[in-house]
Amino acid sequence: MKYEIIKNGTDDYTLKYKDKEFNFKTDLKIMSKMQGANKAARTKLVMDLTKQGISMKDLTITKKENGKTYLDNSNKAELEKAYIDDETANVFSEICEEKFGMDLTTLIMDIDLDENEMEKFATELVQALTGKTPSR
Repeated sequence: MKYEIIKNGTDDYTLKYKDKEFNFKTDLKIMSKMQGANKAARTKLVMDLTKQGISMKDLTITKKENGKTYLDNSNKAELEKAYIDDETANVFSEICEEKFGMDLTTLIMDIDLDENEMEKFATELVQALTGKTPSR
């Protein structure tokens, strides 16, 4: 195992890897930032679209077949997901900077995780940062 996330107490955790050890606590500020990522992403999306003279409604494709109207919101959903993923990554990276003194990418590289291990690590770290016990 390249790393270990240990729950020491209710809101107290330790991240261990190589010869490094970081103690961190869950706090309301982190949970608030994580929850605010979706709202911030949607706001940014609407603002970016507005700058281009486009609205969210413009992303919906309307098809009429056999007297019925079908609305396809897949473009809207895909773009919204991309914005949310990007904002969540930015927020998570900021939190890592606060807690570990390095952004998420640097932390992952420092632990020496491969692509397959990155997602599991990120999930476990988010669980710890938001006060949920990691799967270990």
